[in-house]
Amino acid sequence: MTKLFESKKSVLGWAGIFIVLFLIGFFISKNSSDEIKTFKRTQILLGTVVEIQVRDTDEQKADDAITKAFAEIKRIDDLFTTYNEESPVSKINNSSDTILKIDEEIYYLLEVCDSVTKISDGCFDVSLDNLTRVWGFYTDNPNLPTKTEIDSALMKSGWKNVKLIGNDTIIKKKNVGLNFGAIAKGYAVDKAIDILRTSGIESALVNAGGEIKVVEKNWRVGIQHPRDERDVIAVVKPDNNSVATSGDYEQFFEVDGIRYHHILDPKSGYPAKGLRSVTIINQSNTFADALATAVFVMGKDKGMWLIENLSDTEAMIIDSEGKIFYSSGFEKFLIN
Repeated sequence: MTKLFESKKSVLGWAGIFIVLFLIGFFISKNSSDEIKTFKRTQILLGTVVEIQVRDTDEQKADDAITKAFAEIKRIDDLFTTYNEESPVSKINNSSDTILKIDEEIYYLLEVCDSVTKISDGCFDVSLDNLTRVWGFYTDNPNLPTKTEIDSALMKSGWKNVKLIGNDTIIKKKNVGLNFGAIAKGYAVDKAIDILRTSGIESALVNAGGEIKVVEKNWRVGIQHPRDERDVIAVVKPDNNSVATSGDYEQFFEVDGIRYHHILDPKSGYPAKGLRSVTIINQSNTFADALATAVFVMGKDKGMWLIENLSDTEAMIIDSEGKIFYSSGFEKFLIN
């Protein structure tokens, strides 16, 4: 099974995702002749539990659409994984060439990454594969590296070492590794929703480990409590939007009472400090997924300033003390 990143949680741990990042209210409507039913399936893809729910009157239509959507997510997983040495991204990372022609879809996502990197002043960076490996977040046993190891990894990391030219070509410093774990789940969710829509589905929810997008308005989504995986800290009604959350509880370990998590600051090489979680609402799950990571690294003040200067984008930020902060338009999505 290919994965974009390895979670510290087992399959039993993933069950917590269902409890807290899950549809918690159904609005089942009926007409005079047909009953709209909810059809749901799950698979483990992208290193997490992926859930698809569809509301329709036709079970066969819903089942076919869900099958196609899962196939699309699997295709994206295979395209962006770094666990398979034969995957396109692994080949980019392992290439001895510095000028590389790459898959157009990978190039497109790199363009999105470039935009988020620029607006976040470098706080979002998909060229940190070497740094992530030093911390061991690819494994079930992450560890605290030495400063020498971190500094060495930083020398082989950084967006300054990658340049996009043309429509399918990049210039990349040798040994710099790409990792799309902070954006590929969101992209997969967007693509799955596209498949469902083209299959004639008018009401659906796709959830890839907390990166969620809905079609139609009557869906409710719970946001995980950052310190209790059995609880939700807020419930939102996305209304045809996406919800993406990044938190220090997703992958972490503790040494001497200090929590070390997987959201790394590209500048220091250490886990970003100051926040517990960031939730973004935006129409694009690709953008929301990346932006949640960027804002987490930026911190509350700079992150909220960025959100307030982006159109059609809202955020809920929980700081290290557990205090909750909302962007100016977030509360319209909240359900009391």
